[in-house]
Amino acid sequence: MSEDRIFVGWPGGFFVTTLDPDFRKAFQDMVADLGPPSVVEFRAADEGWFEGSDDDLSESDDVTEIAK
Repeated sequence: MSEDRIFVGWPGGFFVTTLDPDFRKAFQDMVADLGPPSVVEFRAADEGWFEGSDDDLSESDDVTEIAK
């Protein structure tokens, strides 16, 4: 299963997406701890997913991608 989501990232590889069931709380907690995010992006359902993954919620969002 894949769906559209919003990706929010901070330096150091920290991130949260709207796929998190507790996104609002996680976002507020991360802003309180890390300050404003450095990246906020809309990601369509057909981008950022590993093809053929056993875990449908796997995203390609990782530290190396955020650091670019």
